[in-house]
Amino acid sequence: MSNASTKQTTSPSLGVIVALFAGIGARAFGGSIPTHVLPICLKRGWLTDRECLEVLNWCRSLPGTGATNISAYLGYYWQKTKGAVLATLAVTLPGSVAILVGAKLLSQLPEQIVQASLTAVVAASIGILLELNWKLAKSAITDYIQFLVAIAAFVLVGILRVPIPLALVIVVPFAWHLNQKKLKE
Repeated sequence: MSNASTKQTTSPSLGVIVALFAGIGARAFGGSIPTHVLPICLKRGWLTDRECLEVLNWCRSLPGTGATNISAYLGYYWQKTKGAVLATLAVTLPGSVAILVGAKLLSQLPEQIVQASLTAVVAASIGILLELNWKLAKSAITDYIQFLVAIAAFVLVGILRVPIPLALVIVVPFAWHLNQKKLKE
C-alpha cells in the first residue's frame, strides 16, 4: 500500500460536495463517474486508496447506476443524509438537462454523424475506465493470490456474466484455499 492509503482522511463541506458532484455530473456520463470522483478524492485527502476500493466495491455491488450509488454513498459517508441527497441531486441534474437538450439537437442531425459521435464517446469512456482500474489494481493487488482471485472474478463476472453474489460464492473459497496453502509453505 502507498502512503496515501494509510493517512487520515478529511471530509468536504456540503457546498464542496454539491460543487464536486454538479461539476462531475456536467462533464461525465454513466459508468465513468468513479473515474472522475475517486482521483479527486485521493488527491484532496478525502479518501485513502483502501476507502476508494471499498466505495467501488459497494457501489458496483448495489443495484442502480454508478453515478447515483457513488454520489449517495460518498455524500452520506461525508455529511450523512443531507450529503447523500444533495450529492445525488447534484450529479443527476446536469446530465438530465444535457440529455434533454442533446436529444433535441441530435434529432436534427444525420444518423451517421450521431453514430460516429456515440462511438467516440464509448471509446473515450473505455479508456478512462481502464486507466482508473489500472491505478486501483496496482495499489490493491500485492501478491499472486490477489492477482489470481482478481483474474478469476474478472473471468466469472466480466466474461461469463456470472452474477456478482454467485461469483463471490465461487471466488471466496478459492481465495481461502490459496491462502491456506500459502500459510503452510
